[in-house]
Amino acid sequence: MSSLPRVAALTRERVAREFDDRGPEVCRTEITLDLEANNPELLDMAARCARDVGNFARVMTWFCMFYRVLNAQARAGLGASADPAKQQLSLLPRVSAATRAEIVRRIQSAGSQEFTRETVADLESNNPELLIMAHNFATDHSDYGGVMQGFALLYASLLAEAAQEREVLH
Repeated sequence: MSSLPRVAALTRERVAREFDDRGPEVCRTEITLDLEANNPELLDMAARCARDVGNFARVMTWFCMFYRVLNAQARAGLGASADPAKQQLSLLPRVSAATRAEIVRRIQSAGSQEFTRETVADLESNNPELLIMAHNFATDHSDYGGVMQGFALLYASLLAEAAQEREVLH
């Protein structure tokens, strides 16, 4: 069972409207600043992936929307406000350097394709709306596999950190 929120279609649609209404650049900048302050390891992974696959601004926008959808669903699960002005505190785990290193070891051990396949299978089972969103973005890019690897990396990192935090609490 996943320790990240299971994204609902309504949440995905609401965040997509937010990006449409406010503009992707505004949303990307806002989320990037939040990640810079509160989740720098995750931001660095996303930025490296976006640089690697090309079309940096567009791919970073997709990664930011992915993060925002997860965070919005976490807020919805707690009955928290959907107002972007009141979303200063992320409810998603802060990925540590140790978790990032563990994910890198997993990728090196299994290989990037197998790691991506396993993570996509987890998304399919535990977060299908998030997978649909990632897939739809990736199909709009010439490097489908590279973009999906980026989404897999972000998801697996958040998932591993959430599991680690849950262990500490128990």
